Amino acid sequence: LDYDKCERRCKIQKKNRNKCQYCRFQKCLSVGMSHNAIRFGRMPQSEKLKLKAEMGTGDGEVENPQVADQKSLARQIYDAYLKNFNMNKAKARTILTGKTSTPPFVIHDMETLQLAEQTFVAKMLGSAEMLKDREAEVRIFHCCQCTSVETVTELTEFAKSVPGFSNLDLNDQVTLLKYGVYEAMFAMLASCMNKDGLLVAYGSGFITREFLKSLRRPFSEMMEPKFQFAMKFNSLELDDSDIALFVAAIICCGDR
Repeated sequence: LDYDKCERRCKIQKKNRNKCQYCRFQKCLSVGMSHNAIRFGRMPQSEKLKLKAEMGTGDGEVENPQVADQKSLARQIYDAYLKNFNMNKAKARTILTGKTSTPPFVIHDMETLQLAEQTFVAKMLGSAEMLKDREAEVRIFHCCQCTSVETVTELTEFAKSVPGFSNLDLNDQVTLLKYGVYEAMFAMLASCMNKDGLLVAYGSGFITREFLKSLRRPFSEMMEPKFQFAMKFNSLELDDSDIALFVAAIICCGDR
């Protein structure tokens, strides 16, 4: 079964269950139904037999153990991804497409930057007295640095949850994380970006691309390549289960 992806996480009830086939399909999978059970549903017996004959499957079909193992591994990695990261693509897209009751605060100039620093940024980072007299560029990238440190911690915990990773020699674990963490961070950062800007402070704020470009050099040039990468990466239309596997593959890449 292949439906157009929906990131709205529609609530499936009896009276509206046919409105979004993708979300209905995902709900069926989440409660443990097999693909065949979902496919056949309450289909008349004669049609079931006809479809099975066309598919070349019988009632006694047993799933290939290797395929079952791969599905189980993918599920474990996806669960670890959802557990360890504060922000994922589904959450970010919900905010970026305006589907939340509280839209993010838009930072588009120095005045809105100062307002943001006095409210949610201060709560997120705690006291930042030592930076209050520094120029805006330094304050912005101090926030980026703090967020990066937190993301590295999340990536480390995620890696530990990837089956087999913790069984590696500790030096190998450190090497894999050391050389894979930035690639993984940029892949995940893309979920929080669109062509106009990026989400910050767990989705509480949105800083515009044009404002970042207006900062003095070299700060103005630091984020633009990441936007260009994000636009290309997002065009792949990966969902969170895809990104979870992609990030795990980056971390466990054998050529480090």
